[in-house]
Amino acid sequence: MTSPKKKNKKQTTVANGWVARIDALSFDTVAISILAILMALVSLTILLGEGAGVKVGVSLPEDGTVGPFENITFTFSEPFDPEITSDLISFDPVHEGYLEWVDTYTMRFVPIQPFEKDMTYKLTVSAGEVTINGREVKKAQTWDFTAREPSVAYLISENNQSSIWSVDLNGNAPKRLTDETVKVISFHVAPNGRFIIFTSVNEKGGIDLWRVSREGNDAAILLDCGFDRCTTPVIAPNNKLIAYSREAAGPTPDLPFGSPRIWIVNLESGADGPVYEDQQILGYAPSWSPDSNKLASFDGLADFINLIDFQTGEQFLFPTSTGAPVTWSPDSTKFLYTTFEQTEGGGRTQVKLADLSINETITFIGEKDAYDYSYYSIAWSPREDRAVLSMRASREQLTQVLWVFDPTLLDGIVIAGDPEYTYNSPQWDPWGSALLFQQFKLRGQYKPEIGLWQEGSNQSTVLIEGIMPQWLP
Repeated sequence: MTSPKKKNKKQTTVANGWVARIDALSFDTVAISILAILMALVSLTILLGEGAGVKVGVSLPEDGTVGPFENITFTFSEPFDPEITSDLISFDPVHEGYLEWVDTYTMRFVPIQPFEKDMTYKLTVSAGEVTINGREVKKAQTWDFTAREPSVAYLISENNQSSIWSVDLNGNAPKRLTDETVKVISFHVAPNGRFIIFTSVNEKGGIDLWRVSREGNDAAILLDCGFDRCTTPVIAPNNKLIAYSREAAGPTPDLPFGSPRIWIVNLESGADGPVYEDQQILGYAPSWSPDSNKLASFDGLADFINLIDFQTGEQFLFPTSTGAPVTWSPDSTKFLYTTFEQTEGGGRTQVKLADLSINETITFIGEKDAYDYSYYSIAWSPREDRAVLSMRASREQLTQVLWVFDPTLLDGIVIAGDPEYTYNSPQWDPWGSALLFQQFKLRGQYKPEIGLWQEGSNQSTVLIEGIMPQWLP
């Protein structure tokens, strides 16, 4: 009985040895096979990738409507050479703008002029090389898009609450953009129409900067100013920078706030700081040039407009005592502002023209006025040949009218001049073909209204009740 047991044990050992050798052989074979398959897949992927070429994506909305100054972003599946690639991108009809290299995979088109209304654009990325090594877009791609009709953003203030609303020009119902629990003090619309920056008091008694999208209902704090007051925000035309006025809180709650100074917050990096190192330079109500390279602000203590050119670092001073808004020419080389001068005929409000290209300032309007027209609100349109100015229509009339005129000819028409009303705060649309403004009736029970003038008409209409109107492109 013992022999069979030994034999069986030996057979089992031999059998297990074969099993071990077979398992080892199978594992090596499988591993080699898997590696071969992976190498084949990699080769196939490379081959297919080379065959498919570089892929391109474009940041156009599904409905094909964009803001008049919409930046269009191109994303490539591989690193590309911007100089070579730029030749592949075209618009039909041709549109003025420039291509900006963002990073290894991204480029964007920045329009200088607004996309035209009622026009369909065809954007094409042609087939061709995008790298010096010969990598290429294999197949041309095209996208169609149009510029959307702008809406109007405005403020409704009642029952100790104030909210931002928007309304279109087609008679549709207004839409609330900010929650009634957030009390809005002031706001500014981004030139691309994608978002709005507004101010609101915080629990510490300071004033913060908030951000809300054009669709609304997503308001959030952009800049927590703590005990400081951050006011009069203005978004640069490049939609990247916000200039605002900041008043530092006193050392203790019973001490007053400091004088206002101009600060800038960068929306891309989050950097935030004062424009001027010199703490003696005060500023309020900043105003960007259309090219986003210059910034003007008013120093009410020194009665000067401070201007800084960020490209050259140069700083300029322009004396004025009115504190009225500054308005820029479309090419950013000139701006208009008002001041009050003593003349032979008495005190006169005048409109000054500062030409930065030749470093010269002249009296543009009002040098020989028979009486004081009280010029105040002024706005140069995106068109070189059109501007608007608020002023008194006669010596006897205390209210102000709105005069649309050609700056080269100083000839124009009064588009809002009811003697029962006064008009101010004009705002041009991106094309310079329509004008928003504030109008107030001076007698009787009345709610503030927003007026609208459109090209081709000799008179304005009432759009809606509200205050602080701005275009929402």
